[in-house]
Amino acid sequence: MRILVSCIPYDGGKSGISVYVREVVAALSAQGHDLTLLVEPGVAAPDICPSDLDGAVSAPAWTRRPALSMLWHLFVLPFWIRRRRRDFDGFVICAANRRVCAWYPLPTVATVHDLANFHIPGKYSRLRMFYLAHVLPFFAKRAQRLVSVSGATKADMVKYWGCRDEDVTVLYNGLREGRETRDARRDESSCLTSGVSCQGSLRSLLYISRIEHPGKNHVRLIEAYGRLPRPLAEAHPLVIAGADWKDADAVHEAAAKSPHSDFIRFTGFVEDIEPLWAEAGFYVFPSLFEGFGLSLVEAMARGIPCACSNNGSLGEIAGDAAVTFDPENVDEIAAALERLLTEPEDERSARVARGLEQAKRFSWHDHARGIADLIPRTSRLFGIPVAKVTEAEAVERIVESAKSRRSPFFVATLNVDFVCNAVGGWPFRGNDELWGYLRNADLVTADGMPIVLLSKLLRNPLPARVTGADMVPEICRRCAEEGLSVYVLGGDGEAVKEAFAKMAFSPGESGTPGSSGIPRMLAGTDDSFVKLDEPQPEIIDRINAARPDILFVALGNPKQELWMGRNAARLDVGAMIGVGGTFNFLAGRVKRAPRWMQRCGLEWAYRVVQEPGRLWRRYAYGLVKFSWLSLRAMAGGYR
Repeated sequence: MRILVSCIPYDGGKSGISVYVREVVAALSAQGHDLTLLVEPGVAAPDICPSDLDGAVSAPAWTRRPALSMLWHLFVLPFWIRRRRRDFDGFVICAANRRVCAWYPLPTVATVHDLANFHIPGKYSRLRMFYLAHVLPFFAKRAQRLVSVSGATKADMVKYWGCRDEDVTVLYNGLREGRETRDARRDESSCLTSGVSCQGSLRSLLYISRIEHPGKNHVRLIEAYGRLPRPLAEAHPLVIAGADWKDADAVHEAAAKSPHSDFIRFTGFVEDIEPLWAEAGFYVFPSLFEGFGLSLVEAMARGIPCACSNNGSLGEIAGDAAVTFDPENVDEIAAALERLLTEPEDERSARVARGLEQAKRFSWHDHARGIADLIPRTSRLFGIPVAKVTEAEAVERIVESAKSRRSPFFVATLNVDFVCNAVGGWPFRGNDELWGYLRNADLVTADGMPIVLLSKLLRNPLPARVTGADMVPEICRRCAEEGLSVYVLGGDGEAVKEAFAKMAFSPGESGTPGSSGIPRMLAGTDDSFVKLDEPQPEIIDRINAARPDILFVALGNPKQELWMGRNAARLDVGAMIGVGGTFNFLAGRVKRAPRWMQRCGLEWAYRVVQEPGRLWRRYAYGLVKFSWLSLRAMAGGYR
């Protein structure tokens, strides 16, 4: 997909949001998406992701001030996107708890990291707190898809923003794939009991966070550290890594006054964090509130024993792998630190093992894939969302949906005939029921070159023509390989059997012909006359008794789509797809147009030559109506 990604704010690359931006951009790029980055003045695409990207678009220089950046992102950016909306398939906002748009010309996925302003009074200035509490939520909820990085953040969005539970998708932040973890035994041998010196350099108590008071809770951590026995503090120096931020002076002052000040070290912002991880024997995360806690996951994945706050998302992310405490109680923090540093080796070993297992839940690849999956990959034609898929991708989605069997996966193959039957527009009438089924189908593919050509004229191109006649053999092959069954309703029963007999399957039990010469993956056929104006429960009963994974409905449009739409709730199938006269083609009873005519969009002409008496009126009417509707769509959009 072609995705525009808002990397604003980037915080100079020195915050958790900066890490998030870099990792998500890298993961989306690695998955093959074409990215265009929207960046702050002075930030270049290589600063965020060194791999090849489509480029970066810089915000105006006057947006360097945060307040002006908020206003530009809110009110000016939507106009810029609107002018270029045909260049992108979707828009991703990496920090929707800080920057949003007043409206969204593109399908938008907006990630919210935390709502700390509702938990920490005085975290920001009064004006910013008002913006975060009242202005930003109003506009953020207009995005088509909202993502939270933890269940705790989702709960806050429901409580404080008034979001519906189903409107927010939880996608946990990740851990860079290929991250090397320590051998647990090495950790055990290097850990200390009270008053015993550490082996090697793996002994410090590490905390990585920007130095922001009071939110990151450095002062209470320093006070709790000061209450440890001096031999224990000497054995485990406290290392605080991160750039100075809001009210950092209070943190440095507290450290200077600590009885263990000689064991407290500030590193400032560190470009290469690996040496700090290498010398760390323990990790502590005492923040008053976090939307996720990236460094906590890093520590667990490295086999480092952890202690963290029990509020916000930290307890959720750590599970039972960390010692937890109330971050507002200095005595609890001190007790947790002492317990962590003096834990017996067998308990510590078990804690490390739990941490390593917990860290496996988090993946940037999965997070980025979740974001991409939330962007509707469709080209909307006449209000019908036509999927931007290749034939292989469409077959994969159908087969996977059939295997899950959560509900009938409704597939429609849109061509000119479908449009003419369903879509109305003066002076032509349509069928609102059929149109509704097509608009709400789980997957609509472009079964006709005119559909593909129109999408290109509207500058929202579909990648390829995906026809039912081409998909059916591939679907059957996959079903034969994976032990799935199919059922055919409608069509000529003999033609259906001839078609299945002619299809070649990979070796496998379900594809092996039975005594009748028909593959066993064919659960049944029914060529009885189907009436739309009568319930005909016996047809439903026969289908459900066979329990097919995929139902092919060969009744022709509009009858097959109307039948599927009306009976979907009563069908016990994994997926259903209208296939029209596909089995006549596969059986060889009707010859398809040559490939070059199919590619040029002239298959209809070949069909008219084959059956002029039956088809010429239908195709003549379809040509006139589809041309008229297409002109309306190109002139100003179909309503």
